Amino acid sequence: MKKILMLAIMAITMGMSANAQVQFSKFKFYVADIMNFNHLQLETRFKVTSERNLKYVHVYFSPVNSVGDVIGVFNANDQYSKYHHIYATGPFKPQKSYTKHFDPYYIEGKKPTPFPYKVIIDYMGGGSDTIRITKENIKTYFPSLKWIDVDNE
Repeated sequence: MKKILMLAIMAITMGMSANAQVQFSKFKFYVADIMNFNHLQLETRFKVTSERNLKYVHVYFSPVNSVGDVIGVFNANDQYSKYHHIYATGPFKPQKSYTKHFDPYYIEGKKPTPFPYKVIIDYMGGGSDTIRITKENIKTYFPSLKWIDVDNE
């Protein structure tokens, strides 16, 4: 009986989170300045798959090089960080797609891959969902990305 109850709770939780999400068809760096190939801009394209209007869509990510190491960069305040946070302000309507471009980043070395590790969705009228990106769910939220065993240390 206890096992059935746990399975029912998991199914309800998964069903709620499956309806409360976005799906990113594009999450990629592009060269922002042809005179400086280290000057990159992040472009995203996402579709709202939730039945509710979204207020904000937050993505936490790290730039990753070709061997899976996170590349740290200096931000506008001259602080070194391996982690970045972007957010798009809505309202974003259900079943609609949106393209957003984010601030340029200066990243040394070959063109890295932006690799997400967390998505937070804030809803109009209140409430939010936090989604950790894992090897098991990356194709649900970022179908165009391949899983990378990222070294965040």
